[in-house]
Amino acid sequence: MTGLALAGLIADPLNAVAVNDNAYVNKKLGILFQKPQGWGFIAIKDFGKLKDEQIIGEGLDMSKEEIWEELGDPICVATKYWQNKKEHKGILSPTITLHITPREELEDLGNKSFEELMELSKLGTSKILKEFKVIKRYEPYLLSNCRFFEYDAEYLLEHVDLREPLKVELKVLNAEHNGFYYNFNCHHSKAQNQRADQEFEHFKTTIVLI
Repeated sequence: MTGLALAGLIADPLNAVAVNDNAYVNKKLGILFQKPQGWGFIAIKDFGKLKDEQIIGEGLDMSKEEIWEELGDPICVATKYWQNKKEHKGILSPTITLHITPREELEDLGNKSFEELMELSKLGTSKILKEFKVIKRYEPYLLSNCRFFEYDAEYLLEHVDLREPLKVELKVLNAEHNGFYYNFNCHHSKAQNQRADQEFEHFKTTIVLI
């Protein structure tokens, strides 16, 4: 998989990001992983439309625009129904998003540990996503000799294409590496029979931090 992904970088050594088949590699941020078979990557420029269509909570004293600006755009988005087809309207597409935050951007929060920052992140998420709650926490484990923290949560998704809020299951993976905070969010929905448990578990085994 590494050779397949790096082939794109060899062809264009000035390009720090390469997508080759199912593999994604970001040389600048030091990460490599493989999306589930058959899924597609969404261009970040198209993520703005997705944000506009999602209805977010009002638990923070900020406008919707300010909240999205604070959260920032993901580095990468992989989703099952990546093609814009009519039959997919109103269907929750199982999706993996990756956000990466430089450690120095959080210095104004004080000298907090990574675990404390994750708790603050959960608190912020609970104010943005309706009825957000953590269901299960896992013991930390190692991937690429880096400690990963994982938990399962659920929330109600409100979207312009949905007649009523949809219960969504969320798996979150957090890690700290080379001065960056990595945050993977894996969304799927049991209510719509759009589960991706096996895909998420396999995806975890493909993550390589460089």
